[in-house]
Amino acid sequence: MTTKLTHLVSQFGFAGALLASAMVLPACGGEPVDVDDFEGEVDDAEQAIGPGGTNNLPPFAIDSDPLKRSVTNTHGITSPTNPDPLPLCKGDTVTTTGCTLKPEWEAWMSADGTNRAPVMKGIVKCAVSSSFTISTNDGSQSFAGQWELYGSWKTNRLNGEDKRERVSACLLSLLNGNNLTLNICIIGPGGAPFDVPCGDSHTTLREGGFFGNLFATNPTAYVAGPDAAEPVDSGRACFGSQGIYCCAENDTNCNHRIVLTGAILGSPDQNFANKRCNAPLVDAGGGLLYCPSFFSTREPNRSYTNVFTTFVPPAE
Repeated sequence: MTTKLTHLVSQFGFAGALLASAMVLPACGGEPVDVDDFEGEVDDAEQAIGPGGTNNLPPFAIDSDPLKRSVTNTHGITSPTNPDPLPLCKGDTVTTTGCTLKPEWEAWMSADGTNRAPVMKGIVKCAVSSSFTISTNDGSQSFAGQWELYGSWKTNRLNGEDKRERVSACLLSLLNGNNLTLNICIIGPGGAPFDVPCGDSHTTLREGGFFGNLFATNPTAYVAGPDAAEPVDSGRACFGSQGIYCCAENDTNCNHRIVLTGAILGSPDQNFANKRCNAPLVDAGGGLLYCPSFFSTREPNRSYTNVFTTFVPPAE
């Protein structure tokens, strides 16, 4: 079964020749920018089950390791003996349309509003449906859902590493920064309710793969580039107006969290060794083939199966 999320999302970086760039990425790149620069509208293009909402995740927020186990332990969201994050909602506030953010999560967000507010925005988008909104206690901030990967997270802990990895992959697929819009489709293993192909028949070009675990003791965040040496210039992950923000896979001195691992399938005429999909592609329907398992040479013998592959319209 597959997971499919079709939406408009502000973009960031897959610009230029991504595969070639993987071999020559500088150790670091770009300066942090104001989080207000990342405000943009996102609409669910296929489901149309609710209004769009802001859904921009700046890469510098991921660099801050907002969901690292030691950070969530500090705020009581997790503990040294329990890695499952607390529910998102304060228990007695949950209605059919919304809730108040649990105090521990609000304290976590307040401790670093620059980085954690956009991360919370992404968490809610990836966790609950478009008909549900989570607000701070004073109502000054609210976050609208969109996809309901794990609606149970409203009132229960996000139990299991598989769920944390899948939420991580969803968050990483939302990286952006150029404040443009791109119609994308995200597909991956995980099952219902996202088990249908992309609704837009023009969204057919396989763009990138996203995987990792942002909740881990030592967080991981990976981007796998496209199949061709000259991908569509979409302004998406790793490249954008604030410069290159990914580390090369073999650059262990780079201080960015997000790692550009290579290509989904590799490019045989250039460097097939950069292939990072280690399982047969799966047809989600309509000929959209996605990778169900990725790896990085940074973690030998480790495969990630809670992953997302993105699709975009072909370049005109």
